[in-house]
Amino acid sequence: MVTVAGFLSSVKDANVSVLHVIDESMYYAATGAEVAIGSQMESENKQLKEMVTIYLGKNIHYIEESGVPRIKITEVLNTLNYDLLVIGSHSTHGLGSRLMGGMAEHLMHNSTKPVLFIP
Repeated sequence: MVTVAGFLSSVKDANVSVLHVIDESMYYAATGAEVAIGSQMESENKQLKEMVTIYLGKNIHYIEESGVPRIKITEVLNTLNYDLLVIGSHSTHGLGSRLMGGMAEHLMHNSTKPVLFIP
């Protein structure tokens, strides 16, 4: 079994970027809970960034964006020069996305570069 850290150490010249998109639609709940949700998202983003540094190293390019994930991920991918896209393939949204998350499925059908799915 190869871990991500093991893979990265074996590919010494690899440039790795981690993209985290904060879903803006969560801020438009209009229930008064959006402030708490925003605070929780900021906290989770900070934890994710710390985990990326701990497990993948300080040389990782961490990209934080806000927006509609499907649109923002596509925009960011169009600006990056990459050889391989790695994405988690699990989602809990919708019946059509039981086996593969909606974003992962979208990338599988629309990517012009190789995509590696991690369940």
